[in-house]
Amino acid sequence: MIVLPLIFALPVLFVTAQSNDTAVQIEAIEAHFTQAALVPELLATFDPSSILTINFDGVGDLSPGQSLTQDQVAPTPTIKITAANSSVDLTGNFTLAMVDADVVGADESNITRHWLENSVIISNGQVSNSSATDITSYAGPAPASGSGPHRYVVILYQQPASFSPPSDFSQPNLGVSKFDLNGYVKDSQLGAVVAANYFTVEVGTSTTSISATSAVESSTLASISVTTTSGSAAASSTGSASNAASIPNAGSSTLFLGMAALAVVAASM
Repeated sequence: MIVLPLIFALPVLFVTAQSNDTAVQIEAIEAHFTQAALVPELLATFDPSSILTINFDGVGDLSPGQSLTQDQVAPTPTIKITAANSSVDLTGNFTLAMVDADVVGADESNITRHWLENSVIISNGQVSNSSATDITSYAGPAPASGSGPHRYVVILYQQPASFSPPSDFSQPNLGVSKFDLNGYVKDSQLGAVVAANYFTVEVGTSTTSISATSAVESSTLASISVTTTSGSAAASSTGSASNAASIPNAGSSTLFLGMAALAVVAASM
C-alpha cells in the first residue's frame, strides 16, 4: 500500500524536472557569468530571457566556459536560441556580437570585437543573418601566446525600432579591433541582453598571474530543487568557469529523481 503511491509519484517528478530545466539553465548561466567575472567586468548586470547555445562543427554544443583550441573555433559557429518560457518574444530584429573579454581581471579597454551583425533574426531556433548587416564577419580567436585563457563572449541583444548605429559602425566589413561594447550598446540604443554564453581559448602556457574563478555548484541553484508531497530531491553537479561545466538537463534530473524515489520505496518496505 505504501509502494504504489510512491511509484505513481514518479511521473509527477518527471514533469516537474522537465518544466524546471530551462529555469535551471538560465540560473546556471547567470552564475557562470558571475563566477567568470564577466559580470560586472563586461556586463553590469545579466538577466537573460533565453538560452544561447554555441555550436562549432566537429565540437558540438558548448558548455559555458568550455576550453577550446584555436583550430576548433576557427569556423563560424551556429547560434541556437531557446526561450525561457512561452512569454518570451523572439520575433523581430536582434544584434549579435562576440567579443574577446580578455582574461579574468582585465578592464574594458582590452575588449576586442570579433563578430558584429545587426538585424539578425531567429528562425527555427537559430540565429539567421540572411538579411543582416555584417559589420564584422566572424573572426576566430587568436589570443597572444602566454597571455592566459581569454573569455570569448557571444551576446544577443534586442534591436528595437529606435536602433541607430554610430556612423563608424554603420557599414559592413570592419575588421577585428578594440571595441567599447557598452558604449556601442548605449549609443546605438540597443535593447536588453536576450541571451549570452562564452567559451575560452588559451595559446601556450600563461606567463601572467590570472585571478582565480570558482566552480558553479548547481546544487545551490534555487530552481533545481524539486519539492513533492513526500519530500524533496535535488540534483547537483560542478564545473569550472574556465572549463566545461555541467548544466543539468531534464533527462539527468529525471534519472536522479527516479532513483531517489525508488530509494524511498525501498526504505519504506
